[in-house]
Amino acid sequence: MGETILSPSLLNRYLKTVNANAPELGSYYLKFGEVYGIRGDIAFAQALHETDYFRFTGIVQPEQNNFCGLGATDPDNRGASFDTPEEGVLAHIQHLFAYSSTSKLPDKYPLLDPRFDLVERGSAVTWTGLNGKWAVPGDEYGEMILNIYERAIRFSQKALEDLVEQIRA
Repeated sequence: MGETILSPSLLNRYLKTVNANAPELGSYYLKFGEVYGIRGDIAFAQALHETDYFRFTGIVQPEQNNFCGLGATDPDNRGASFDTPEEGVLAHIQHLFAYSSTSKLPDKYPLLDPRFDLVERGSAVTWTGLNGKWAVPGDEYGEMILNIYERAIRFSQKALEDLVEQIRA
């Protein structure tokens, strides 16, 4: 839970350094993160981890719009599918809300997360608290997400410093 720090533009720019053809979903992570009180920028980092920077090299396929591996366990069970990328991001944020809070789900959007009621509410209030819960065995799962987020912060810092230099030139 918490405030998103990195802008959608910086998130998307960081993503494009790894996958130039990736969809730009940063604005959805900010939008839904604000509604649910979830750090949208770190949730975006989780999506990068889960989708291999939107290259979808695992069992979930791009057309599923499932950016966090919801319900995906093996090639015979590829997990949930959502009609649009926006719905996929909303379900991702709702799933994080289930793990991080015992509060009532905000009613601004319909519940799209098909696994929301299967989560022990409030059982992972930190990103490292997802270890062994989101992905099994999931050792160091949260740390991997935070490492991606740290790289995005470093990229953003450099991009902003370069912008200042351009303005001063």
